Amino acid sequence: MSRMGLGFSKRMSVLAGGIALVMAGMTAGQAEETAVAALTEAQASPAFYLPQIRPIQPGEVPLTGVHAVAQPYVAFNTAVDEAFKSQLATPREVRRLLDGLRFSEPQMVAQSWLAHRGLIAAENPEFREGVRLALARDGAISVMQQLSGRGSYARNIHGADAAVAAVLERVANDNYRMTVLKGRFLSTAQEFQTKRWGMIDRPETTAPVDFADAGAGDSLATQITETLQNFSPISPAHAYASPLMERVLAYGALHVIATSLETDVSTAEMAPADRRTTSCLNWAKLNLNQCVAAAHFPSEEAWCTATHAIEDVRACWEKVLPAADR
Repeated sequence: MSRMGLGFSKRMSVLAGGIALVMAGMTAGQAEETAVAALTEAQASPAFYLPQIRPIQPGEVPLTGVHAVAQPYVAFNTAVDEAFKSQLATPREVRRLLDGLRFSEPQMVAQSWLAHRGLIAAENPEFREGVRLALARDGAISVMQQLSGRGSYARNIHGADAAVAAVLERVANDNYRMTVLKGRFLSTAQEFQTKRWGMIDRPETTAPVDFADAGAGDSLATQITETLQNFSPISPAHAYASPLMERVLAYGALHVIATSLETDVSTAEMAPADRRTTSCLNWAKLNLNQCVAAAHFPSEEAWCTATHAIEDVRACWEKVLPAADR
């Protein structure tokens, strides 16, 4: 029995059988034209419309498939949006935003990032057409078995290049926003130092700690407390391996298949999170927890947010971008 399981095989056999009946008695070219035409009609139906990438609202029907897997990253991205709109005026506001940016399951966040980017790929019309052509040519079972996130099948689907370009555009935009947001929290940390309630232990020179420099270079641990010296450095090298985009496109293709054929795709049939990104996010989480635990002043909490809740996480996906866009 294949990894996809008996339930999947039976479900997809029914789907494949339906396509086979349509194709019976036709030439290969006629069969492909007929299958593509049928799937094009499905595209126009409400069932095919791609769900909006946003958190599920109270009272809504629970999401399934790729869109459900994407929700942890959607929640994180929503927290980034909220922080971006905030004035960061008070310690209470910083703590509230920090709570939204924290996560407990790095592996879940890493996988949800793949699903979120896959949904963006699925919105590309060329890629959707390519997936439909692959279904008509190879059949649903064969296509889905090859969307494992390994190899290069998804990257060779017609329209994959256009989908990758759309994904990279979104990643670059999010990367820029998080870079700007990091700077705002560092500035807030500096501003909090000027307040009586935000003062930190000064060096003997009584000069204020330069949080902007600290964010770009040495750890704040060397300037505030020995407790923070054990942080693990986060670098883009932790996060990215070349097959990452294969997994993103596999998620996108699975979403197109599910919406086109009006079926569900279980999480067991989706590529897992890659280990490097999961490890990177885990270090970001641990660093943040340690930093917040050691922080005694609002300025330190703002610095922890900038450096570990935002910058460390941003670095976990930076390497997917061309060097000029980082």
